[in-house]
Formats: sequence, C-alpha cells, structure tokens
Amino acid sequence: MKGIKKWVKATAALASLSMVAAACGSGSSSSSSSSSSATTAASTGPLTVGELLPMSGAEAFVGQWFDHGIKAGVYEINHHGGVLGHQLTTALQDTAGDPVDAVTAWKSLQLQHPNFVTGPSSLSIMGVINQFQQQKVVDLMEGGTTQLDHMTQSYIYRVFPSDSVLLAAEAYYALKGLNCTKASLIYTSDANAQAEVPPLTAAFTGNGGKILDNEQIQAGQSSYLSEVSRAFANNPQCVFFHADPQTAATLFANVKQLGHLNVHFITGDTGTSIQLAQAVGLADASKWMTGMAAPAAYAPAYNEFLAAYKGQWNSSKPLPASPAMYDAVVMAALAMTAAHSTNPHVWVKYITKISNPPGTPVYTYAQGVALLKQGKKINYQGASGPENFNQYHNVFSGFDVQQFNTAGVLHTVQSITSSQVAAMYNSKG
Repeated sequence: MKGIKKWVKATAALASLSMVAAACGSGSSSSSSSSSSATTAASTGPLTVGELLPMSGAEAFVGQWFDHGIKAGVYEINHHGGVLGHQLTTALQDTAGDPVDAVTAWKSLQLQHPNFVTGPSSLSIMGVINQFQQQKVVDLMEGGTTQLDHMTQSYIYRVFPSDSVLLAAEAYYALKGLNCTKASLIYTSDANAQAEVPPLTAAFTGNGGKILDNEQIQAGQSSYLSEVSRAFANNPQCVFFHADPQTAATLFANVKQLGHLNVHFITGDTGTSIQLAQAVGLADASKWMTGMAAPAAYAPAYNEFLAAYKGQWNSSKPLPASPAMYDAVVMAALAMTAAHSTNPHVWVKYITKISNPPGTPVYTYAQGVALLKQGKKINYQGASGPENFNQYHNVFSGFDVQQFNTAGVLHTVQSITSSQVAAMYNSKG
C-alpha cells in the first residue's frame, strides 16, 4: 500500500521466539495430540488474532483502517459459530509505523500467543519479516511495498495488491483518464517511497508517457518552494505524488502559492484518506487530487462485510483498506476449517486451497464452512476482490480512482479493470 513505508532490519530475542514456538504448538486442536487436561482445555479456548499495526506515528490512520477490518472479521467469525469450536479474540500491539518499534511490538505480541498475525503494514514489515518464518506463525498482511513482490516466505501472505500493480493503475489513469503524457514526480525521499519510482516510471513511460522531473522531498519540512518550482518548470500535465498529511499540507500550500494548483495530483490509496484530503483542503482536493482503492468486486462478499462492520462498529461507512483485512481473518478461519486444525503448521498449507481456483465460489464464511463440511473444494471471493495468490503469495486486482467532494465524501471517478491494469503492467518498459 502506498504511503505505508520506512524500513530497517531487526531481530527478536531468542527467548521470546522460543516462547511463541511453544505457544503455537500448544494452541493446536484436532490435528494435535491432547493427552493432558491443559491441552484439552486449550482445544476449546479462544484463539488469539494478533495485530501488529501502526496505531501511532505519522500514519496512525492506516492502523485504524486495518484494525477496523480485522475486528469486523472477528465479529463475522464469532457470530457464525467460531472456528472448530473456538471463538476469536484480538491482541493489539503498536508498531508506531517503525521497523525498530515493530520488533518490540512483536516480542510483546508473542507473550499473548497469537494463533496468527495480521499486519504489520509496509512501514514496518521488513523489521520482523523473518520472524514469522522462523517461528512458523502465519502472517496475513496488507501493504504495497514492492520489496514483497517476489517474497519466498511460506508463512506470509499479502492480501492486497503490490504497489507495482497499483502504480500501473495510476499510470493508466494518467494516460487514459486524464490524457496526461507529460508528468512530474514529487515523492518523499525515504528509501521505500523511492522504491516506487522505478515501477511507476516504467509503467508510465513504457506506455507512451514522459517524466519531466523527479523531486525527492524530505518529510516534515517548512517549505518546498524550490522543489515545486523545479517540478513545474516544464509545465507538467499531471503530477504523481506521495506524502504524509503534514507534508502534503505544506506541499500543496506552496503549489498554490506559486500558482501551479491547476493540474491533477495522482496518489495511491492514501489519497482515499480523509486526513490527507483535509490536509490538502477539501476544496482543493475535490478538484485536483485523486486516490486509488480496490473495488468491491463481489457484491455478496461486500454486503456480508458491511453487515459485520456495522455489527462491530455501528457504522455503514467502512474505513478505507478495511475490507482486505476482514478477508484476511475470514481466509484464516476457512483454512483452519478445511485443515480440521488450528495448528498453524498444518493450516498454513490450506490458505491457497480455500482461496484459489478451482472450486465453488463462496462469498461468506458461513457459506464456505457449509461446503467444506460437505467435502467440497471452495474458492473464496473476498469483500476486497479476488484473493487468488500467486507463487509469491501476492494477489492482483483492478482499482477505482476515487476523489473526495467538498463535504468529505468519496466518490469513484473511474474504474480500471484488472485486465486493463495487467495490460499496463505487462507492457511497461
């Protein structure tokens, strides 16, 4: 997911890692031996859904998005019988959107013995990415970093398309929706934001576009007048950008000050954040800024998600990116059901079996459980779109170009199909 960045490497303490390995073994159910009374009790107790999310820091709003989807998923499972006799409960640890803090959060989460983990976001996944494989803890994460495009970790699944796919959709919208063939780039200078520049450039230039200028800006500065002047020196027809809300507020103020707020600014899924739109100013965002969102490809699945979301949050207006994390919880529950086990060592192999074709399409947890009990092969079609994983545990989808109106309400400007994105992605230079 764009806007969910920053990376460093880190390692967890050996003692804590040993604890979680033991915890995963003791939390298993029907496929595990249960000779002791303690194990028997554990086999009927709740299963913990671990949450490693950025609940503080510059992009805390992303953590809120994800948390809303996860808890809606837990609500859905618990209100339809649980998983193999288990109810789900959640345990949340704050990564602060930082890979170093993510290590501390991971250690704390281990003490709560998660059956599986949701998150972290792109900001911090690289700080803990090796721990899931080492400890054989299943992780279902949402984040667009291109560093996961060819991951080989068998315990990690990304439930939302990579930024390289999303960036191809941005390039499509610029070229086909806006007839923009000459563009400038304004991206924050951190390594992982800059990692998005090559795939965007490839998709845009590989399909006839030209990049006039590429500006790297330091987040949180008091002025970007020089960078804005350079970006607009050759009169771009549109601008691709990425910045957090604080940085965007200054950036757009400078663009307006220099008289350049007269072309479209195209960004990723953070462009569907009300925080970013408010930082830009709703009057200006409603004219000049668009974001990207994965469409709800399957009405039955999305309607089920809406019902669960309303039940959990008493709202019929889901936060952005929440459907994919809802799907993550549902897929984990279906995989356990298909495996007849809550042991992550066992059910991890069933994630693709319940999500990928062939199989009977299913759109709800209850529908999937019913067919699995009949011995049927199922293909879960999610609230966020098709959750068909490739060999790198990544998914692919189309996108909706969305924009806020002056009242702060999102609407879809253009829908881009998965085949249109694929053509753009595959024909890049």
